[in-house]
Amino acid sequence: MLYLTEFSVVNSAVGMMSSTLLAQQGRSQTINESSFLFLSFLIFSGYLIMGFLYYKIYQKLNVENSWFAWIPILGTYITFKAADEQEPLLWTILSFIPCISIIASIKLIIAWVRIFNKLNKSPWLLLICIIPLAAFFVFGYVAFT
Repeated sequence: MLYLTEFSVVNSAVGMMSSTLLAQQGRSQTINESSFLFLSFLIFSGYLIMGFLYYKIYQKLNVENSWFAWIPILGTYITFKAADEQEPLLWTILSFIPCISIIASIKLIIAWVRIFNKLNKSPWLLLICIIPLAAFFVFGYVAFT
């Protein structure tokens, strides 16, 4: 499962790039191999950047096993743990159950608000993450200031 911010970054990157690539090809609805590789590179590099920023945030919070930020499922767990949630393992498991995952996603947003408060940053910065690719700047600001 991707983090909410990673999902928005990946979703916006895929949406922007696929529509651009399809528009360039005219009538053809298939994306050629080089376009697919470029899109895959963008998604993978976005994942690496966000993983690094999460890692730095968890290090600032002195969270044990902050390297969990690099592994998708464990990254969700460490986010709940960094926010001092009561049952981080339970919320991580619930985030994979289809209808309950909506509640777990809301709980994840609340966890990020708590993390931002712990770092003395405004939780309103999370709203900027709605803008495509803005999550890089928001989490970069939080990680390095």
